[in-house]
Amino acid sequence: MAAAASSSAAAADLPQPQVVASSHERYKKGTRVWMVTDGREKGKQEWVKAVVYRTEEETSGATAVSMREVAGREEFRVVVPHQAKTSPHRQQAPVEQPVDQDDGSTKVASHQPRLFQLPQEVERDILWPLLGNDLAVSLAHTRGTCRPGRDRVSADLLESLIHTQLTSKGLKDIITFQLASMDFLQRLLYALQNSGKWAAMVPIIRVAKHQGRGGGRQLPIELTSGDVEAVGSRAVYDGRCEALRQLSLIGRHLGRMALKRDDNGRERLGGHLLTLRPLQTPQSIWDTPGSILVHLPGYMDLRDRLRSDPDPNNPVCVRRGTVYASVRDSVLQKMRSGGSEVAVQHADQHSNARRYDLLESLATQPPPVWNCHTISTSCATNGTSRRIIVLHGDQQGHQFQAHLYIICRPPSIGRPREAEVYLYTTEPPVAGTMGTARFPQTVRVVWRVLGADRQRVFGHQLDGRPWASDKSVQTSPPPPPPTHEEGVMAVSTTDVGGE
Repeated sequence: MAAAASSSAAAADLPQPQVVASSHERYKKGTRVWMVTDGREKGKQEWVKAVVYRTEEETSGATAVSMREVAGREEFRVVVPHQAKTSPHRQQAPVEQPVDQDDGSTKVASHQPRLFQLPQEVERDILWPLLGNDLAVSLAHTRGTCRPGRDRVSADLLESLIHTQLTSKGLKDIITFQLASMDFLQRLLYALQNSGKWAAMVPIIRVAKHQGRGGGRQLPIELTSGDVEAVGSRAVYDGRCEALRQLSLIGRHLGRMALKRDDNGRERLGGHLLTLRPLQTPQSIWDTPGSILVHLPGYMDLRDRLRSDPDPNNPVCVRRGTVYASVRDSVLQKMRSGGSEVAVQHADQHSNARRYDLLESLATQPPPVWNCHTISTSCATNGTSRRIIVLHGDQQGHQFQAHLYIICRPPSIGRPREAEVYLYTTEPPVAGTMGTARFPQTVRVVWRVLGADRQRVFGHQLDGRPWASDKSVQTSPPPPPPTHEEGVMAVSTTDVGGE
């Protein structure tokens, strides 16, 4: 028996297999058909001629066809459902069908089309692995094998499979596409199929669109040939982590977040060098003895947390002299000043030590904070730590986006440690009002999310209830704040990202 590679090539040269049709007249004793060997060693299957030696009508109306390999010993039995229509040329007509529920036994089984009406296990376990153990790759090989293959793998089929991928990954309302080329459709299918989980990226996309980044505020994002080309070669794409794969496809829609690999093989995000650096390795430059970061409490907490919870799909990275908790954190932090400034509060260790300690804790403690999951954390080489906490706008149905931006600075000559917190929103301001009353819905969100911590963070700046006089906002008061001791955050223990 030939090796797998040669048998695959040989199968490609054989005439297209005739799938047994459902009409009794088509399956007379002695009829010869093409079948895929099933009882041979994995990887050594091939097309063989088989002859029908018995047909039986079942109670369901289907036809059970028994066949035997010509000049061989393998036998086949196929149950074919009854069909009234036949090909006008009196030949079998392969019809594209959705695959039955797969059992997860092979990679290509997920959302795999049925192109040739072979038994499911034959297509799934024999045909597709011969063509390549990846749905997009298998379809490309099928299309390039022969004219019937090109006919079966149509633009409509690829578009249908892409829509299936978008739905299964929770991207149905996030991403759409406009591609005329079969090549780009195949490449997009491959990129989506191998892009990993999007649960942590989708909230960031929503924040970006609320802020009008990447050319507009509307979802879904429409991918074009330029986006598919930006992904790069298959080798480059496969060599990237999950977060970078996703960014390579949608980066330019997030506002100056295009991902490119330069001539030296280095990744550049938004034009700046991006280095993936797992902080748990002792060779890291950030652990070098004498580094200022080693002596900063905030950094040590961040470093220890990252070491205890590494994520190879979304690793720690360094960009422009700043260490980010992950690749996605670096993207979200670019959106820190988006929208209108609603309120700002300053504190230092001398004038208001309690508020400073609170802000430093908010900037460095492990997420989530106040049950908010869309969070970005970073620490610069000079010891300045930054964090974004998205309060609103990262979920479906939100009409605006609001977040906190916290900065904690290390001490310097003549200056104590200090911290600042900003509240930003994309809510349109209400005409004829001043101060925080211009943003009634945002203030209401702060009351609801921060609870009793609202005053500890912003003092009395957000004490009013402007939503009560805004008829466009529900007038029911926010739920009562959680009860907890002074300085203790209302924080859950759910994992970051919600995946």
